[in-house]
Amino acid sequence: MDRPSDAKGSRVKILLCEDDSNIATIARLALEQIGHHQVTWANDGEAAKTAATTGTFDVILLDEMMPKKSGADVCIEIRESGARTAPIIFLSANPQTARVEEFSPITVGYIAKPFDPMQLCSQIERILSATARQKAG
Repeated sequence: MDRPSDAKGSRVKILLCEDDSNIATIARLALEQIGHHQVTWANDGEAAKTAATTGTFDVILLDEMMPKKSGADVCIEIRESGARTAPIIFLSANPQTARVEEFSPITVGYIAKPFDPMQLCSQIERILSATARQKAG
């Protein structure tokens, strides 16, 4: 994902689900300016679920603690909806190992907050690459 486009020449579409507007702005700038990705922002759990189940994205970055619905609830509801959705990566300031492991069957990874904006795209790429290797192997 650290390249400007995917193999078809189109921009990688990312759904960023984050209620903190400052963090969302930093993440969006990093993803758009450094990674050259197309970013859609959802600022609460209900908006995140709606966007994830009605839109088409290559990856979903989902904050665990959001208003209206938690990221964990959104993640479960997305998967239960049967909608074809993108891989989900949690963004969270709550790095409890048990919590991360609890959702590992329905997510592909975890990025701790605060994150380094200069490394955000490469962190996403590493998680997605490791997931692809696990599925292939």
